[in-house]
Amino acid sequence: MEKSKLVLVLKSLDQEELRVFKLFLTSKLVNQHEQVEALFDYLRSQLKVRKPDFSKKKIFELLFGNKPYKDKPIRNLMSYLLKRLERFLIHQEMHQKKNAELLALCQSYRKRNLHKLFDQTVRQAEEMLAKSASRDVQYHQWNYELEKEKYNALTQQKRASANNLQVVSDRLDISYFADRLRQSCVMLAHQTVYSTSYDLGIVSLVVQEVEKRELQHVPAIGIYYYLYLAQINEDNIAFFKQMQHTLIASVQLFEKDEMRDIYLLAINIAIKNINKGRLELMHELLALYQSGIEQGVFITNEVLSRFTFKNIVAVALRLRKFEWVEQFIKTYKMNVEAPYREVTYSYNLARMHSTKKEYAKALKLLAVTALSDDVYINLDTKILLSRIYYEQNELDALELVIQSFKAYIQRKKMIGYQRSIYQNFISSINKLVSLNPYDRVAKKALLEEIEATPLLADKYWFLEQLA
Repeated sequence: MEKSKLVLVLKSLDQEELRVFKLFLTSKLVNQHEQVEALFDYLRSQLKVRKPDFSKKKIFELLFGNKPYKDKPIRNLMSYLLKRLERFLIHQEMHQKKNAELLALCQSYRKRNLHKLFDQTVRQAEEMLAKSASRDVQYHQWNYELEKEKYNALTQQKRASANNLQVVSDRLDISYFADRLRQSCVMLAHQTVYSTSYDLGIVSLVVQEVEKRELQHVPAIGIYYYLYLAQINEDNIAFFKQMQHTLIASVQLFEKDEMRDIYLLAINIAIKNINKGRLELMHELLALYQSGIEQGVFITNEVLSRFTFKNIVAVALRLRKFEWVEQFIKTYKMNVEAPYREVTYSYNLARMHSTKKEYAKALKLLAVTALSDDVYINLDTKILLSRIYYEQNELDALELVIQSFKAYIQRKKMIGYQRSIYQNFISSINKLVSLNPYDRVAKKALLEEIEATPLLADKYWFLEQLA
């Protein structure tokens, strides 16, 4: 029973949601069976204990006393409780979206021919939309749905001559264009990461129509329009910069979840271009990270991913923004997930000191991170140690790190496809150590080889050593 759908959903609820569901369940309109309420009370109590007992026989005995055990009554009660729980989740989702509630109320009043109440509710919904700070795709979908309801009401009242069909059509176009462009941007990004191929349908026609009508000024269209063009025209940096400008200017007009997705799309485009040698976009990439941090789009429930934390530090260090990096590390340390907080803090601080050539400070911090159980921190530590020992010409120490590195990636099977990234690092640094610095031909050959290696950790560092 512990792996049942009912228990899995209950486990997903926080304490406040469990409390509100209890109130929901006590309503006679929702539940007429006392045993269902008793079943919930028992399951709720077990969610709080370290070793919960979800045995059906235990629950049967609690609900039916000394009667002979039968599985069917328990399954029926579980099914009934699950259906009430799903109704509760639907209610909660609708309740959080006032626009959806008002739209549903409009539909109900219209169907009952309560025209005055319908008009009042429509005005209330329009006022709510007008006051909303959001101008994202969902906003335009609500606008369209509301205008369509107004048309349905006019038709029902046989006032079709005074129709709003043009407004309905225009709002449908805006909603569709924004959503179609958004979906196409996600498909293009997924296509790049997973080396797959999608049929993007009529999106090229949508782009033409947007340009024809000059709809780029609509934030929900403009942001995805430039994101789309930046992805399909990788050599045209102007599209990326226009997209970045539109994004930063429009950040307050989108819900946080959607804005996070937009930032990640933009960041991935920047990284892809930088990996192709367009290093002038490093400043734009850092600006995107800084803007996203300031707006809180990378922080969910007060938590900043340790991977995002590391990426931000890495970009800022390449631009030599030492004061900003140090302030960032100290300011956002407490937002990193608790289990990884100290090692993430120490590693990134070590990386900063290493970039500043403050090797003693870096090595002291890396002595701590080298003992971490976190695979990625351990791997990052070995890479940074290798770089430091090479730069200090400590070749014996470097050899020991490389040997340890090899053994580690062979032992850690969970590294998966990323294994080649680290194997390429080991191979490249060994070639770097063996290189005669006065042999220009060999140096040029190694430079070209490293430039052509697609999966290589800290590729930029190798290029700096060979410059």
